[in-house]
Amino acid sequence: MDRELPAHVDAPERVSHRYHLIRVIVTLCTIGAVTLVIGLAALVDPENLHPLRYFGGCAVVVAVCGLAVLYLVKGGGKSTTSVEVAMLAGLFSTYGNTIYGGLLDVDPWWQVCGYLVVILIAGGVSLRRWSTFSFFTAIGLAAWSVAIETSDESGGFIFDSFVLILLGAVVAAAILWLFRIERKRVTELNRELQENATHDPLTGVLNRHGLLSAVLRAGGIDGQAWCAYVDVDYFKAINDLRGHDHGDDVLRAVAGSLAEAGGELTARWGGDEFVALGFGPAPDEAAIQERVERGIREIEPGGAVTVGLATGQLRNGAGLDQLMRRADRRMYERRAVARS
Repeated sequence: MDRELPAHVDAPERVSHRYHLIRVIVTLCTIGAVTLVIGLAALVDPENLHPLRYFGGCAVVVAVCGLAVLYLVKGGGKSTTSVEVAMLAGLFSTYGNTIYGGLLDVDPWWQVCGYLVVILIAGGVSLRRWSTFSFFTAIGLAAWSVAIETSDESGGFIFDSFVLILLGAVVAAAILWLFRIERKRVTELNRELQENATHDPLTGVLNRHGLLSAVLRAGGIDGQAWCAYVDVDYFKAINDLRGHDHGDDVLRAVAGSLAEAGGELTARWGGDEFVALGFGPAPDEAAIQERVERGIREIEPGGAVTVGLATGQLRNGAGLDQLMRRADRRMYERRAVARS
């Protein structure tokens, strides 16, 4: 998902990305609000030797987080990369301002160290990919190393602070790992639920709801389309004579053969009725019927189908019902002619 998610990307991935975007926006807003409060408190702190300079650093963090949130809210967070860059901007700004407070002696280094652990954990919560998190952690640890090594703290304190920061990075990595496992499990569950809701469990092609949803999602449909309505001849007799298991095999063969007949969408409309939908020039009606019959006669030698084909204009999904009705009527007309 490094590029903008197109309309046909499955819903679970889109939902997962949306929740990630919301989580990042909430985190950035929280960082900005807390930093603003800290900066205002520094202005009235009588022990603060550099209130304006420290408030200036806090103002930079607030501005960076605010711009990042504005960018995401205005539609900039359509890819994982854009969301991660916005989150990194907020994390790096508050990380740098925290070290800046230690250099100004606004906060003692032990307090700065605690703040940085919290910021590292925030990175583990809000970042999504290992590469982004590793980059943030590496830059953060390097900045802390330079800052604390140039301070006048004792060697024992420097060692303890390094241990604490490293522990914070480990905890942040564990949080990110758990989030990734949970996100993967939820995404797979959502995908399975969507599959069950939109696909026929017997044949594996779309069901009625799945076909309608696919047409509505494909918002770019605009132009000539064709619909093939397929019905298995004497299917009840096949079930009665050969058994329902054999009938199920015939339905699977029809679905598989129809899916290879050139249409973009294939669905089981109900019972022994199937629908294929395509865009552009329509194929030959007899060719579709021959292709499907060739597939089912490998299982049922006497099997046959009747195909009705209709063409028409679709405008962003509108007109599908009328197109299918005409294909259905055409199928019954051809069947009546064949049986007479």
